[in-house]
Order: sequence, then structure tokens, then C-alpha cells
Amino acid sequence: MTPSIRTFLLINLLLSITLITSLAIIGNLFLEHKDLQRHLNAQLTFAALTIQSFIGDGSTQHNTSKIQEKIDRLPEVAKDYYRKTRTKMFGNSYELIQFQIWDKDRKLILKSHSAPLVPLSKNLSGFSTNWVEGQLWHVFTNVDIETGLRIDVGERSDFREELEGRVTQDSIFIMLITYPFLGILIWIIVGRGLDSIRQVANEVRQKTPSSLDSVNIETIPSEIKPLIDELNKLFVRLRDAFDREKRFAADAAHELRTPLAALKTQTQVAINIKDPEELHKALDNILAGVDRSSHVVQQLLTMSRMVPQATLQQFDDVDLILESRTQIAEIAPHAIEKNTDIELNTEEEHIIVPGNAPAIGILIRNLVDNAIRYSPNGSLIKVIVERTASTANLIVADNGPGIPAELRERVFERFFRVLGTKAQGTGLGLGIVAQIVELHSAEIELSEPTEGSGLVITVKFPLHRVS
Repeated sequence: MTPSIRTFLLINLLLSITLITSLAIIGNLFLEHKDLQRHLNAQLTFAALTIQSFIGDGSTQHNTSKIQEKIDRLPEVAKDYYRKTRTKMFGNSYELIQFQIWDKDRKLILKSHSAPLVPLSKNLSGFSTNWVEGQLWHVFTNVDIETGLRIDVGERSDFREELEGRVTQDSIFIMLITYPFLGILIWIIVGRGLDSIRQVANEVRQKTPSSLDSVNIETIPSEIKPLIDELNKLFVRLRDAFDREKRFAADAAHELRTPLAALKTQTQVAINIKDPEELHKALDNILAGVDRSSHVVQQLLTMSRMVPQATLQQFDDVDLILESRTQIAEIAPHAIEKNTDIELNTEEEHIIVPGNAPAIGILIRNLVDNAIRYSPNGSLIKVIVERTASTANLIVADNGPGIPAELRERVFERFFRVLGTKAQGTGLGLGIVAQIVELHSAEIELSEPTEGSGLVITVKFPLHRVS
């Protein structure tokens, strides 16, 4: 099943809100229970003191019978009032608070309509909780010291529980009523939040190999900006890959057209030659053409494989001296053909630089190969590896024709060759070297030897990785 961010957010947000709301209701009920008990106890106290203020002087005690008659009629009066005013009662509201008045001889002289005939308390002043006739009562007792009257004001516990239950029901009812609206609101908010992802998806869907422009990140939320940044980098790499493929095809067509045409011509000439000596020369020319074509293809493939983004992620510790020895040994047969000596000079056993070993090997091979190609027969090629405070230097010196100072920047361009040289080449070798130098954050310098003619190429590799 494909995961959905929308479903994940909706389910978890609703579950989280349900949990938090439930905990909040439970916490509120606990606090409301304490506050409600204090409030109702305060009402009991206020009622007791009010009753005492009316009968405390004893002037009304002889009229208790008439007062009792009026009190007994209160339920009917209350019902009539609620009916006329269309007010909804909470249970029998007139029965919530009951009172008893006892004289000093512990005789009941006055009570509310629904108050029991037995005492609500045990002659103790203050608050108490007592079981009376099978009901639990919360009672406040006040004793008048001067008259000896005892006033008990009480409230049944089940009434209080009913009131708390109503409060709980109202809270749950409000939560249930608002829950659908909350779900719809979360759905809308989550949908609006995911609109940017849909916009990016639509924009990416419209991309074609010929249109790999970066995705616009001006309106992208910061949370998905890293993803879009990486996606844009991928588009850049894809553009570079497509460009390399186009360039490789164009380069191959450009560079192979002439040698293949020459091979065809030379082969046609060789077919018609009868003289063995002339035929041998024609075949030699064909072999030279094949060698040149092979070299062109090899250089083109090498340049095509130089992918900066991939190479930079494959850095290791590379022994520059060991890599130089390896590449010189591999290219030695070519030097022997031209009766050329290659000399490796270094004062250390190992010089380690951060880099990609295959790429550095290609760099060394191209520099030494160029030196052999452009130096006359019987020359000496010097390869020097040395360490400075911050760099490891690879120096390749030859005694060929050299490169004029005004052309030293252009020799790194693809297919550029200095006119007047007799050596066969593609014009890609130094271009490949320059690309590898850039990948390793290194520097390359072209100069002349202190004595005689030739070219000195110095590549300075940093001893530590440059981020």
C-alpha cells in the first residue's frame, strides 16, 4: 500500500486532538469537582447564616407554625413560577438545599419541605458528611450561642453528582458537535499545505529531456526546499550528461570522419599496388591511421567518463608517487618505440593526496604521453613528485618544441592544437587534464625549462580535501 502524507496527517492529528481533548476534559472535571464542591459549600454557609439572621433574635420563633405552612407550599409556588416564566428546572431545584432549625432542647421547630425529620448532623458546628435515611448529605451546621438554636443546612450528594454529570455531558456533547468541523478544517489545512507538493509534481511531470530547467523554489515551503534543491542538482547533472552525450557524438563524428576517410583511401590504393615494397608502405600508413583512430576514440571515451559529480564523491587517499610509477611503467613501451627515457625523481617514499585514483592516473598518463609525443627521438622526460607546505606537486618536463606563452591558456580547449607540430594528436589530452585538475581543486601551470627548449607542466594537488 502506497503511504499517503494526507492520510497520515489526518489520522494522527485527529487521534492527537482526541487524546488531548479527552485529557483536558478529565482534567477540567477534576478541577471543576473541587471548585464546585467549594462553591456549593459556600452556598450552604451563606444559607445558614441568612436563616440565622432572620430568626436569631427569637422574635419570629412564635410564628414558626405559620412559616412552616408557607414553606410547605413552596413546591407548588416554584412549579407555578417555572411554568409561567418557561424556565427549565435542574431536577427539583427547590429541593436542592434543605434546612432544619432545632431549639436548645433539640426539638425541630422549622424545616424545609423535603428535609428529613431526623437531624442532618450530630451537633457539630461546621461542615460534615452524614448518611440520613439512606441518603448521603453534605451539611453545614451553625449553632447560635445566645439562643441555643441549631441550624442545619444540607444538600444531597446525588444532586451534586447529577450536577457534575450534567457538566460532563455538556463537555462531551460540545466535543462531539465540534469534532466534524474540526476534521473538515484539518482536511482543508492539510490540503492547502500539500498544494505546494502537487505544484512541484506537476512542474516535474512537464519536464522533458530537452527541458530540464530548475524547479522554481521561490514559493516552495522550507520543509521541502532541501528536496527541491537536490532535484535541481539532479537536473543539472542530467543536462550535463545529455550535453556530454551530444558533445561525444559530435566530437566522434568530427574527429573520426577524416581518419576513416583516409583509411578508406589508403586501403583502396593498397588494393591496386603490385609492388611489394610500395604495398608494405601503404599497409604501414593504414596501421598508423588505425592507431590514430584508436587514440581518438580512447581520448573521447576518457573525456566522456569524466563526470564531475560522480568523481567528487569517490575521493580516497592516493599515493602520488606510486601512481606515477604505475603509469610510467604502462606507457614505457611507447617511450621505447621513440628511444625516449623517462626519469622519476622524488625524495620521499610516499606522498598522499585526497583524490580519485583512476582520474589521477589518467592525468599522469596524458601528461607523460604528450611529453613523449612532442619530444624528439632520444629525449629525456623528467617526472618529479615533491611536497611543499600545503601542496603535493607533480612536474612533467620535456625537451620538445614547447608552447608559446600566448597560447598556453588555449591548449586546454577541446581539439585545440598548436600549429606546426608534427606529432599526431587529438587536441583532447590537456583538456582532460584540465578537467581532472578542476575536480581535485588543484592548480596547473605551464612554463619553460631554465635551460634549452621544452615545456614544464606543474600540477599542484592540495594535501587536504577542499570542500
